[in-house]
Amino acid sequence: MKPNDDLVLDIIKNNSKSLTAYEILSKVQRVKKIQPMSVYRSLKNLQNQGKIHKSNQNKSFLLCKDGDHEHNHNPVLVICKDCGKTEEVEVNTFSKLLSTLKTKANFQFQNFQMEVSSTCKACN
Repeated sequence: MKPNDDLVLDIIKNNSKSLTAYEILSKVQRVKKIQPMSVYRSLKNLQNQGKIHKSNQNKSFLLCKDGDHEHNHNPVLVICKDCGKTEEVEVNTFSKLLSTLKTKANFQFQNFQMEVSSTCKACN
């Protein structure tokens, strides 16, 4: 990994909640003077390596539970609609759904990520 990737990954690892790109940039710039584009590039690299996930719903990034190695899995991100807390849940049921979709649709799926809006225990 590149040095900027390591720094961005450490920031994500050391936070208890998912972070937006702007929040990550702010934390990185406390340690190192870096251009925003470099942070975006690192986020994309880390996503491609399977180390982090991006929530499209709240535009935040979180550490992949299995992020210590390259892998291909289909995460379900559960997002609290009140506080924005985001967690990854591994649900093997969706592997069967993805397999069915591959069979019935005339598409070759590359990845599958589901996001579920909910309310966490703290906000409930």
